[in-house]
Amino acid sequence: EIGIPVIAEAIYHARMSKVEVKANKTGDGNNLVIQYKVLDNPIFLYKDNKEIQNRGQVVATRHYSLKPTDNYDPDQALKELAVAIKHPADQDLNLDDLKNFTGMVMVKIDHKPEEEDPKTKKKYPEGNDIGRVTPVPEGDAFTPPPF
Repeated sequence: EIGIPVIAEAIYHARMSKVEVKANKTGDGNNLVIQYKVLDNPIFLYKDNKEIQNRGQVVATRHYSLKPTDNYDPDQALKELAVAIKHPADQDLNLDDLKNFTGMVMVKIDHKPEEEDPKTKKKYPEGNDIGRVTPVPEGDAFTPPPF
């Protein structure tokens, strides 16, 4: 299979492999963009539940809007991240804290069906979304692979 495989919905061990801030699509704010590398092996594909070997090719990206709106508070998403990396509650979370974090987190992977943008008619292939990021539970004996 070419590209990033679409994996089954589940909760996986992961490590942040890329952390950056980018302008949002409308250009009126920024997104915190974090790419997570899934560490579990083997894993299963979404479409046919076929087992595949994970050699480090399985990644999923989450965009965290940093622009507050009437219905959205970016601090809630950042608080989730701070808890996931076990950042001290009495300290502000900053970009370097995330970039320098080398530990693992748990990511809830959801399936994202193929879709078309109604305005631009651009088609987006099916993929995976990250629904939630949480800390690795105490006593978890998972040993990450060497990738």
